[in-house]
Amino acid sequence: MRSPVRVILLVTGLILANSFFAHADLITLSISEQASGTLGGQAFTNQPVTFTGSFTTEQLAACSVPYSFESCVDPSSPGNYFIDSLDGLVTKISVGGLGTVDGLNLDFFVFLYSGSFNDIVVQGAGDSGGHFGVPSNPLFLGDSCYDYMPSQYCPNAAYTSGGDLILTSVGDTYSTSVVIMDTSAVPEPETLALLTTGLFGAAGILRRRLLNKGSV
Repeated sequence: MRSPVRVILLVTGLILANSFFAHADLITLSISEQASGTLGGQAFTNQPVTFTGSFTTEQLAACSVPYSFESCVDPSSPGNYFIDSLDGLVTKISVGGLGTVDGLNLDFFVFLYSGSFNDIVVQGAGDSGGHFGVPSNPLFLGDSCYDYMPSQYCPNAAYTSGGDLILTSVGDTYSTSVVIMDTSAVPEPETLALLTTGLFGAAGILRRRLLNKGSV
């Protein structure tokens, strides 16, 4: 017959194994280009502008069903994905020399995804409400915007916590990155509380059993 100590240690080990390491991944996409413009009225010249978006594997799975209302899959072109703030995308925009701000409004990322995280390819990002896109088309920047787009769409702007981001010129190239971070080793506060309660309860049972045994 197993001793109370061994039983409690076994139960504790099972709690740790199941609750402490629930699998979850955070996917972070970014796209960057050299540009000039203004952020909240502050001018910058030839600085890196980076649009970053993060979402979880669970959020990606939830919108990966074609033909559903929440779908982020392009049915006409399998492998093309469009994920935005309504799908759980969280965006930040950094401008060299001016810092990093939170993206507001309906931000989005467009990427290729075959089902393997290693095959994700970033194609673009932007702010749907402000008609802002990265990589930026020079034809839609500055005064030329009014020649190619309805005036109400000019200037193109990304709405941020630091004010509107407006680009006046961009470089010829851009870069992208994809980072997959395993967050399974970081338990949620609720899990920690439950685990702590379980350990205290197990310690109480062990103490009572040892006291009862000693009194016999």
